Amino acid sequence: MDLVTGGIVLFTIMAAAGIVPLIMAVKTKVRSLRILSLLLGLFAIVHGFYHLASGYQQEILADAVFEPLSLVLLVTLGAYYSKVGIA
Repeated sequence: MDLVTGGIVLFTIMAAAGIVPLIMAVKTKVRSLRILSLLLGLFAIVHGFYHLASGYQQEILADAVFEPLSLVLLVTLGAYYSKVGIA
């Protein structure tokens, strides 16, 4: 499997994994669960775009845009979860 195909496969997996929490964020009524699901879904999709850009050897786009954005989303998810949590 070459680099481009690997990037497309990883993007597809991460996008599919991100759609489930995004749908859950839309359908749930619990505010904290909605925010957690939204952050998790956005992280998965942005991280998938990182793999896609990296697969197409767009290192500047991958490393300067998508990697920091996915890191910010992941840290925000962890901080929000540690603050609110699910009881």
